[in-house]
Amino acid sequence: MFFSVNKKILYSLLVFLIILVGIFFVIFINLYSQKLQDNQNSIYMRNQYVVDLLYENIRLQKELQNITVEYPQIKESLNVRTVSQKLNRTEQELSREQKLNAELQKNYDNNQEAIITGAKIVGLSLFTVILFIIILFFLLDRWVIFPIEKLISISRNVSQGIFSSRIAVRRNRFWNDEFDILYTTFNRMLDNIEQNLQERENRENFLQQLIDTIPDGIRVIDKNYKVLMANKAFYKLLQIKKSCINKKCYQAYGYTDSGCPLSKYNCPLHYFEEKSSGLLRTVHEVGKIPLYVNADVFRFGADKNDYYIVEALHDLSRDVRFSHEQKVSSLAFLSTSIAHEMKNNLGAIRMIIEGVLDSEYKNIADDNEGKKYLLMAYKQLVDAIKTPERLLRIAQYSESEQAEVNVENAVKDMMLMLDYDAKKRGISINTNIDSHAIIRFNEADFKMIILNLAQNAIKAMPNGGSLNIGGKADKKQITLTISDTGIGIEAEKMKHIFEPFYSANDANRSSGLGLAIVSSLIKKAQGTISVKSRVGKGTEFKIKLPLMLNKDN
Repeated sequence: MFFSVNKKILYSLLVFLIILVGIFFVIFINLYSQKLQDNQNSIYMRNQYVVDLLYENIRLQKELQNITVEYPQIKESLNVRTVSQKLNRTEQELSREQKLNAELQKNYDNNQEAIITGAKIVGLSLFTVILFIIILFFLLDRWVIFPIEKLISISRNVSQGIFSSRIAVRRNRFWNDEFDILYTTFNRMLDNIEQNLQERENRENFLQQLIDTIPDGIRVIDKNYKVLMANKAFYKLLQIKKSCINKKCYQAYGYTDSGCPLSKYNCPLHYFEEKSSGLLRTVHEVGKIPLYVNADVFRFGADKNDYYIVEALHDLSRDVRFSHEQKVSSLAFLSTSIAHEMKNNLGAIRMIIEGVLDSEYKNIADDNEGKKYLLMAYKQLVDAIKTPERLLRIAQYSESEQAEVNVENAVKDMMLMLDYDAKKRGISINTNIDSHAIIRFNEADFKMIILNLAQNAIKAMPNGGSLNIGGKADKKQITLTISDTGIGIEAEKMKHIFEPFYSANDANRSSGLGLAIVSSLIKKAQGTISVKSRVGKGTEFKIKLPLMLNKDN
């Protein structure tokens, strides 16, 4: 319970005053009351003695009168002188007693006056003491309590982190005391603290801005798993908010109080608890993002158990993307290099076919089998001339070339082209696609996607099999599945099949561009592609593309 200093001083002075006055009154009353009682007793005894003498005098006078009246003859014979002497002595005694009574009465009056005077002195002394206490309390409150209360008020603000408060110091005073010096020193101390805090904040901001320029994720954690600092790349990399500061490091990976599983993550805290120095280099996968972790320990102070851990998190998928972009760039350079030669040769073949059609099949109906295959070859030749431009569109996808594409019709056109090759290999083609599925896509690019996937499926079935293409549409997207019953793809090759120049089947001696182009075109159309495969059982590609129109709705 709080009990202020001024109350303590006031109550202490009041208790002391009450005790002092009580003792003084007890002593005063005891002494004067005893003296007064003695005086009263003495006066009473003296008065009683005087009364007895008076009665005795009266009795003697009466006796004398009676004797002289009844026995006049005896009057002469009595020793009148003796009686007279007795009376004189009695009168003298009475006179002395009267004087003594007068003196006692005077003494009693003096004592009563002394008591009254003493009471006045006590009252005046009490008033003086109370006045002195009030003045002392006022001065004490003015000189001590009030300055202390000002210090308490400022100290309370400082304890709450408010360092801008200051104690007002009066200038040009007639005199200064210790509190003025204390105020000045306290204000100077607050100035220094505020300046140091500002410098510290500036250093922290500079350090934060410095690590924010680093492209890799950086974070600093202490030995209690608490994140002390992190840069923007770290938040962006793990897709978390800045609220992770002062929280546990493993919470950034999606774990609560259990911490990171040691079987999945090589925890730097556990690592540096066993080793006092050295770097930790490891790879973590967080949310399907491969992270290369480079951690080091920073120890400070005399105690080796005080340390921070600095982690640098590098996104390995960026290296993969960069490698992919380099390959695509090389592909574009290669495409532009060979485009001229390809166009010349293919253009010459195109002219030959056009000449054959004009000379030999001009008057023949289009349903003629020979003319039909020749027209199909001509059409594919025209599309083949555009191959270099298609390769360049891997990096430059233009929405201006998009149009409405009926998925079912486009797939049937491509399957018609592959029908002869599939039958020759003993492969059956089955299609089941919703007829109302309309997407917005470059038609040539979409047909190239279907053609690439179907050709890969046919190549994967050298001993025959079944190629199944299905398409199921809902209100928002269509899901295409292209599956085969071929040789399948090994697990270690699955994660590389969409990389440029990589071929899962080296025996076919393909360029490795087909699936890279397919993946790039689908992603740029806001779609997704996934693959599942089992060796000896077959492979299934699943494509999801947004619908432009659903005619049934």
